[in-house]
Amino acid sequence: MTEITEWRDMDEIKQNDAIDEIHGKRSTHTCSLCGKPAFCDINAGKSTCWCFEIEKRDTSGIESPDCLCRECLSRLPLLNTRLHK
Repeated sequence: MTEITEWRDMDEIKQNDAIDEIHGKRSTHTCSLCGKPAFCDINAGKSTCWCFEIEKRDTSGIESPDCLCRECLSRLPLLNTRLHK
């Protein structure tokens, strides 16, 4: 993840912001599944989001278009990206 690969290049403020985002202390919205704070980099004005860098998850059962928190997203099953013949 970007937070890990870019950590050494971040100043202390950016490191603290990243930690706060991961821990839900800094959020852009609430998770539609659990109601806890969630953070979307796109909503925060960036061109990419942390969730673009993890293995794709099956969100087909999620009705809300809003992002999930890291915990809820990580609990979803991995999306099977293999092509079926």
